[in-house]
Amino acid sequence: MPLKRSALTMDIRTTRLENGVVVATETLPNIRSASLGVYLDIGSRDEVPGTSGLAHLFEHMVFKGTPKHDALQIVKVFESTGGQINAYTSKEQTCFYAKVVDTEVKAGLAMLLEMILDSKFDPVELEKEKDVIIEEIKGGNDNPEDYVYDLFSSAFFDTHSLGYPIAGSDKTVKGLSRDMLIDHQRKAAGSVPLYVTAVGNIEHGEVVAIVRKAFALAASKRRVASRSKPAWDGPARKSIPRPGHVHKPRHLIEKRPVHQVTALLGGPGYAWDHPNRYALLLLNTVLGDGMSSKLFQSVRESLGLVYTIYSSPEFLINAGVYAIGFATEPKDMTKATKEINKQIKLLQKIGLTKAEMDFAKANLRGSILLGLESTNTRMANLSRQLMYGKQGESIETILKRLDAVKSADVKKCIHDVFVSKRWASAAIVPKGADVKMGKLLAF
Repeated sequence: MPLKRSALTMDIRTTRLENGVVVATETLPNIRSASLGVYLDIGSRDEVPGTSGLAHLFEHMVFKGTPKHDALQIVKVFESTGGQINAYTSKEQTCFYAKVVDTEVKAGLAMLLEMILDSKFDPVELEKEKDVIIEEIKGGNDNPEDYVYDLFSSAFFDTHSLGYPIAGSDKTVKGLSRDMLIDHQRKAAGSVPLYVTAVGNIEHGEVVAIVRKAFALAASKRRVASRSKPAWDGPARKSIPRPGHVHKPRHLIEKRPVHQVTALLGGPGYAWDHPNRYALLLLNTVLGDGMSSKLFQSVRESLGLVYTIYSSPEFLINAGVYAIGFATEPKDMTKATKEINKQIKLLQKIGLTKAEMDFAKANLRGSILLGLESTNTRMANLSRQLMYGKQGESIETILKRLDAVKSADVKKCIHDVFVSKRWASAAIVPKGADVKMGKLLAF
């Protein structure tokens, strides 16, 4: 059935201010909410060993108060009217976001920007929060399902900054200082690419005015972006140089007093701007994304070798990872890995059938369309487009690119990604287990 035009129409406007900050909005006039986001194009991969965990500490500390508002007053701006505020740090970005009723857009966005640009980083609160983060790190390290990601990043990226734990280590966190946070804040205010996005019952000009005030920019007579063409009024802020990495895969095993094996294995995937990215998403849908996937149906349902198994791609700037994760009993480790090898070999031999291609396209298409019902999802997608140079890419364009993927494109994915000698692995295993993952990978 053809889609209604209203389901795909996107009223997106984009303006770059004279200080390089990008403001992008999508207006949805028939709802009573708005999702707001402030994205900094800086994350753990932009750190050096002595500052590992700085972006994550900054994310925490901006909630601790500004000269005008204490920590409780900050959250009450959002929660007093039923809204929500949160944040996260990734390898490449730091995001602060909120969902509010439409009458609170001005107050909510102004507060998000005040937190980021004017946090006071009280020394007493800083030491308390460093202790909190160290406990967070310890808690993650105690959970094999969490810790295996950090161990795998180290195995895959070795000493490259992409292999750093996003939260840092207890040693690096202890060494982070207030001066480092202030310098990080200065960069956010003046040089690091910063994107402000709002989706919902909002008006673009009002959002631009809020951002201008937060950065103390004079009232502007510049044109407001039109619906059809973004207005890039000022100079771009330059992204931090992000060199590629030398790939030297390793196989890391950590023995602990646990009963299960928790494993993550993977190899080079595609960067965000790779032309075959949609083909890899289709391939992943069939191989390991969901309960109908090949890995779930074979390794878990048919053979009963694991409780959980999944696959996922990670798209980064000039780098990509494709990984498979699972948890199993030590006695079933070899069998489970051999079955994974078998499923990959079948893909190498046959590729995806037409029925599997059709299923994957329908699956992803549906996921995209369902996401249109969430302002948070639309806001995150808009921000991601801006950060990865795809500003204003419509849902129609995305769906057309998905539909355009051919069987040959997927075969190229299989050829590029599934090369076992290029794969790394990480596993948390019981102390008495004898696991040699590197020798088990064979496809």
